[in-house]
Amino acid sequence: MAKFRVLNPEGYPPKVNARGMAPSLDGLDGKRLFLVDVGFANSDNFMAQLRGWFEEHRPSIRTEVVRWRNQHIPDPELCERIRADGDAAIIGVGT
Repeated sequence: MAKFRVLNPEGYPPKVNARGMAPSLDGLDGKRLFLVDVGFANSDNFMAQLRGWFEEHRPSIRTEVVRWRNQHIPDPELCERIRADGDAAIIGVGT
């Protein structure tokens, strides 16, 4: 009779320290909003369309589209830039 060794394919999740949500802004007028393209297929087009919407409908909100360097790993330099130079960010994830 043959013996088989069965392995769990799920692996082990990393330990995650939960954080609370950032405080909400009273509004976005006069604020700088970063639109973060994470690099999924067509997310650059989506962010360009979103920026166009803001320019047409909410011109008092300054927008800038930025690109996450690698969609699979953190980008601390970009996060620091957003924190230092921006008031809010929309991160476009998904495919």
